[in-house]
Amino acid sequence: MTDQLLVACTVEGRPASYSTAATAPWKAAIRERLTFLGIQPLKEGRFRVRIVFRTAKAKTANEAWDIDNLIKPTLDAMEAVFGLRRKQGKPEAADDRVDQIEATKRTVRENESPGADITVWLVADG
Repeated sequence: MTDQLLVACTVEGRPASYSTAATAPWKAAIRERLTFLGIQPLKEGRFRVRIVFRTAKAKTANEAWDIDNLIKPTLDAMEAVFGLRRKQGKPEAADDRVDQIEATKRTVRENESPGADITVWLVADG
């Protein structure tokens, strides 16, 4: 049995590191894209996710794109796919249902916009 493709989409916008001023706009871009695609959360199952981040060129020497910090706000905005769970009394994306993540990052190329390509599968054995 093979994994079932649930969503493959491109999100335009500046990917955000966890807990930065850019986090809210990045999450909003992801939610808007998933809403546009009509994605509905699954109540059961486990997930596999691939994310290819296209990061902007650094504006300062201190600007770094730590891949682990890019992943968290991205998954946190994907309740349209994973559904919701309660954590500390506040609903959050049920990203605890993600069993495998493949993530890469690269600087944007000429004539290319920052963003991410996101693919999610329902795991067959989930």
